Amino acid sequence: MAQLTVPLDAARFGKGLSWKDYMAQMGDTRARTEDNYGKATLTDDERSFFKNPALGKVKYAVMLAENWCGDVHRNSPLLAHICEAMPNCELRVFFRDQNLDITDLYLNNGYRSIPVIVFFDQNWNEIGHWIERASAATQKMMALRAKTVDVAPADQQEAATAEFRKQYQALHEGPNSPWREAVKEVRQVLATRLGLLPPDAKK
Repeated sequence: MAQLTVPLDAARFGKGLSWKDYMAQMGDTRARTEDNYGKATLTDDERSFFKNPALGKVKYAVMLAENWCGDVHRNSPLLAHICEAMPNCELRVFFRDQNLDITDLYLNNGYRSIPVIVFFDQNWNEIGHWIERASAATQKMMALRAKTVDVAPADQQEAATAEFRKQYQALHEGPNSPWREAVKEVRQVLATRLGLLPPDAKK
């Protein structure tokens, strides 16, 4: 497979926001993201994996985000913790709609889904990427929608949507929430690309 050419270099990367600065500019959505960041800690096993010296090849991480996106609020804090755990990884956050030349390289079935996290080596070769949310969370979301919004009459759509959002938010509470599967998926991407044992290989 040919190496994807991404329009990035040190100068452009430097214009991105650090994770701290990204949260600082969020306005009325800041508290929600900061709360999720405080809760989105890695387990000892996860932290040990991401501190593997082999992951020192990951020099840069680019996150595409927007303040209004619920999946960004839920998933970007966990992605930030992953970047912080890696020994040499520097994270910068870019706004999706202001960087469409990068965004459109990472479409999700034709959609500009966010967050997107892309990992690069020191020469800006892509090591791997991850988009939007864990597949387990998507499956749960679709199942909830099928039982609420999709079956509600036209005059009850507003109430059904509110109920769907309530139940979907509840999915993200607790240590066994499907949103944490994002860690496993990112881990799998990096392990595969860097020639490490996949997470399940030790079973």
